[in-house]
Amino acid sequence: MKISTYLRTEHIFLRTPLPDKDAVLRFVADTCAEIGLVSDADTLYDGMRKREETMSTGIGGGIGFPHTTSREARDACVILIRLAEPVDFEALDTLPVDLIIALVIPENQTALHLGILAGASRLCLKPEFLKAVRKAENPEKLFNTIVSIEDKMPFH
Repeated sequence: MKISTYLRTEHIFLRTPLPDKDAVLRFVADTCAEIGLVSDADTLYDGMRKREETMSTGIGGGIGFPHTTSREARDACVILIRLAEPVDFEALDTLPVDLIIALVIPENQTALHLGILAGASRLCLKPEFLKAVRKAENPEKLFNTIVSIEDKMPFH
């Protein structure tokens, strides 16, 4: 599944100064409330915190995948953040994280959740994607680059 289906240019944040993992989760929750995806940022934040307490979503290579389902999410949403400075995300490889791909999915859409997570994971295996995100200066150009990369990838 292509993340570009659920990613918007206004959901791309470059050089974002967030001091730690908790601030990242709060930023994602607040952004989702601001864009109208959810009405209660605190409930969404709590869901992401609980998920992180189960197991960190820092997968290694400087990438974090905070994700949760939400009863009140109106649709699926992907938020892409490149941090101004890497933060400790308790990643599997113990390295700090500079790229965040946050996923918020309606609670009863498990297949969609897994599909978007798989699509984002496949995308992160593409060196050209990681390079594009780490060098991007413009959300619109980055979005178009992501669409181009995904258009060349096989999705089943």
